[in-house]
Amino acid sequence: MILEFETQVSSIPDYSELIALCVDVFSKNTDRHFQEMTVSIAIVSENTIQDLNTRYRQKNAVTDVLSFPLWNEENIHSFPEQILGEIMICYTKAHTQALYLNHSIEYEIATLCLHGLCHLVGYDHQTDEDYDKMKEKETYLIQQVQQYYSFS
Repeated sequence: MILEFETQVSSIPDYSELIALCVDVFSKNTDRHFQEMTVSIAIVSENTIQDLNTRYRQKNAVTDVLSFPLWNEENIHSFPEQILGEIMICYTKAHTQALYLNHSIEYEIATLCLHGLCHLVGYDHQTDEDYDKMKEKETYLIQQVQQYYSFS
């Protein structure tokens, strides 16, 4: 996968290498159709994610991650630019969740990145069965990331 990454929040650590690793691990563990596609990932503020959540999901609340797939089964082979989609991760929400769950912010950022990537390729958690499949995939992926990255 080709990664486009940006941080829209000032004065936070650089997560570009961690995000790139997550995308690389995900790419190696997904359908080959997705492996050459571009994914855009941004770390954003509470205001930005709340605005996007309100605009696209009609939920006026801060959330941890939003995914916007830009392909479907009909156009996957005809997209000239092969854009998989966009992921927005809210830094403040990730930080709060990391504290609550008693793990590092890096682990939370990685988890949210992988969660967003799963959504982009069609995983969902609307039913218990879908939730279980997605959680299993995410658990496997974070274990793969941990082989190359030591979370603080």
